[in-house]
This record gives sequence, C-alpha cells and structure tokens, in this order.
Amino acid sequence: MTSNARNDWQQRSKAWAATAVQGISADDTFNQMIIAEAGIQTGEKILDLASGTGNPAVSIAHSMNGEGDVVCTDLTPLMLQTARERTNNLDLEIMRFTAANMTALPFDDSLFDAVTCRFGIMFPDDKVAAAREADRVLKSGGRVAYVVWGAYEENPPFYVSRRAVADYFGTEEGPVPARHSMSTPGTLTSILQKAGLSNVEERELRYQNQVDDIDDYVTRNLKRSFVKQTENLSEAEFASLKDAVIAAWQPFVADGILQVPNYARLGLGWKLS
Repeated sequence: MTSNARNDWQQRSKAWAATAVQGISADDTFNQMIIAEAGIQTGEKILDLASGTGNPAVSIAHSMNGEGDVVCTDLTPLMLQTARERTNNLDLEIMRFTAANMTALPFDDSLFDAVTCRFGIMFPDDKVAAAREADRVLKSGGRVAYVVWGAYEENPPFYVSRRAVADYFGTEEGPVPARHSMSTPGTLTSILQKAGLSNVEERELRYQNQVDDIDDYVTRNLKRSFVKQTENLSEAEFASLKDAVIAAWQPFVADGILQVPNYARLGLGWKLS
C-alpha cells in the first residue's frame, strides 16, 4: 500500500469509527457467510486481517462461545480501538488486538487454524505476498478465507450513492474504486495458488440486505464514505443531499423496505503441509 493510500485510510478511519455499530453488525450476513465457508469451530485460533472496526472478527469471536482466540488486526489504531470498544460491549474476552501489515505479519509460523480477511486483500500492492504471509502463519491443515467485492455495476451499495452524490454536486462519478479491483472471477484463485495454497476454491456470495430505516442507512453512508463532500455542509444542505440519495434508492424499495443487493467473491485455500 502506498503512503498516500495509507494516509487516506487514516483519514477515513475517523468517519468509520464515528459511524460504527457498538455490538454485532445490524447486517451480519457476510460475516456469517465467512464463518460458515471457512468452517470456523469453537476453540480454534483465528487471525483476522484488515479488521477495520471489527468485521468479521467480532462476529467470529461471538460465535465461539468463549473458547479459542481471535486476533483482530488492522493498519490503523483508531479502527482497532473501535473494534475493542465493540468487543468490550459484548464481553468477548477471547479477542486480541494487534496493529499489523498483512504483507509482514508480526506472528510466528504455523500459529493459526484459520486466517480471514473481509474486503482487505484488494489494497496491498503485493497481494501474493500478503497471501504468502497468511500461508506462513497457518498451521498444517489450516485455511484462509478472503472476501472481495464483486463487480461495481452489480453492487448498488456503492454506485447508487456515488452517482447520486456526483449528480447533486454536478461532478464526475470518477473511475471504478479500487475496492472492486479483484472482482473478475479467477483473480482470487490465481493469487492464492501463486502464494502456495492448496485446494483453492472461489465462489460468489450474494444476498439482499433488507433495510427498514433508509434515512439512517443513507446518513451513515454519507458520513462514512463522502466525508470531503459533506463535512462542511449545513444541516439544511446535508438534509437536501440525503433526500437526493434516498430518491436514487427508490427503485430498490418494495413495500416500504429498501432491498439492497450485495455481491462479493470468496476465495478459500488450505495449507496442507
């Protein structure tokens, strides 16, 4: 990750911390998919990379009934502090926290039963090196589970608000964000195989998030993802922008409920020796 990208994440972490949930995520679907697909069991030692404000680490620890260890890592200490606060609220004593770069992990070899990473592998410059580090710290028979965002045009959570905000301010939408850079099928497979992992699998993860409170959903998204556009707006200006984004979401509303399609890709790999 470049220094500019790292500085950007440091700035964004303030908004993420301010809008983070205080316990289990209201939409926990991807976290539960990771737990199931990675076959995480009570009592195991799990490493979660690029945890941000605690996903999926908090959900993993919550599923383990107080047995095992979950190590939550991120580059940005503020993100980890928010994850720690969520952990304290849920009394998850098996959680541990370490600031770490996924391309140079501060852990011994063969230490973890599983390594998970939700929406983080897209950002290192050397993604194969990151996957090799995951392989290094895995025990024999351990597995990795990486989740990346699918194609931009198949993920309304990103393009709907982005286009609405651009239209509101009369600006360009801009290029497809880096978060979708690994959306092409087979990309994850290639990286995991090059890293030396075995029995690699890749599959789609799709679901619809049902949102009852569209006002809160849009408000959180604007404050988290559009900091530069919203930080100097008056209350009236922010309300006007929010109304424009809510209007853009109307094609996805059915019976008063916002139906938000989500599409990600999952890559699984095993360390056999």
